Amino acid sequence: MLGGVASTLVQSPCYLHLGGPPGPTHKMDNYLYCNKPGSINYALRYLQNSPYLILDCEGKDIGRTDGVLSLMCIGTANAEHIFVFDVIALRPFYALMVPLLDMLRNPLVHKIMWDCRNDFLEISGVYGIQIEGIIDLQLAEVESRRIFRGEKEWRREGRISAGGRRLPVRVVKDDKDLFKDVHVVQGMDACLRECHLATGAKDPEIVAMHRANGSVFWLERPLRRKLLVYASHDIQMLADLYSHFLEVDWITTRSIPLLLDQGARYAQAAYVQGRVSEGHVFGSSALLPLDVLKEPLGILAPCAGCRRMQSLHCFTLVKRGKQVKTWLKSNICRICQIKTMMRDVNYPLSWMQILQ
Repeated sequence: MLGGVASTLVQSPCYLHLGGPPGPTHKMDNYLYCNKPGSINYALRYLQNSPYLILDCEGKDIGRTDGVLSLMCIGTANAEHIFVFDVIALRPFYALMVPLLDMLRNPLVHKIMWDCRNDFLEISGVYGIQIEGIIDLQLAEVESRRIFRGEKEWRREGRISAGGRRLPVRVVKDDKDLFKDVHVVQGMDACLRECHLATGAKDPEIVAMHRANGSVFWLERPLRRKLLVYASHDIQMLADLYSHFLEVDWITTRSIPLLLDQGARYAQAAYVQGRVSEGHVFGSSALLPLDVLKEPLGILAPCAGCRRMQSLHCFTLVKRGKQVKTWLKSNICRICQIKTMMRDVNYPLSWMQILQ
């Protein structure tokens, strides 16, 4: 996947704060840019002694069919140390990356992430491993709405129709079966604002670059310092959110096993579907896949859209017949049906008999 990208344009490791190597400070410049063999070994000394890791990636169209992973950012607990691994520059040094990759696939080493799906796909594609031990704060935020904040049905339904999703509120309210248990996830910036955290938002200049020119600039070498700061800042934001979630009990020692199961299902939802092109009708969206918050139960059936095996309640079910009642299920799951409505695509529904 990284073929054709020059790996010779590498810089010396950058210590972008006073006093040399990273120290226990929460400044935005507190990161080490790892693009040479020596920086890998240096980072490992800190990462291997951290009780958990904070993980985020940057690249060109990550998670899509033309995606290319550029940076893998990993922080220690509380973002005391942040390491920005240049995936392109370090491509020739795979053997030195193995101890780090072993940590990423170790289920006992928890990885704090926000929307793990695309990062999971990219790391799997580049390194041939699957991240385990994921605690996805995006899912914890969704769970907190019902468990801790008492979110009402009208608010959940309002989230589905908001944000230019082409779904009037009346459509959501009038089809309770289709939209049952459907949740909308939100971005990290929105969550920071909602939690009233002082962590600075994403650099507006970089956000504007994304909107105007896409994300190909992540493949340019040498990388501008502003991009490295932007990438490392996501780790700080994740650290602040994780601390806040612990403080308000949105995450507790009792809830962590459930979050780990949910994180694994969230990652696998993307992995099973695989990479899709931009604008694909069944591509990723703000709709949370069903059978992620709760473990699949009973008979499982495949969805022709997202390709996942899901519980029957994830599909539209209809009863046919007068004398002998027969249950039929839709060929695509309810989330995929809603995506066709959001994207104004006339996708034909077909029906299959449920064998019981």
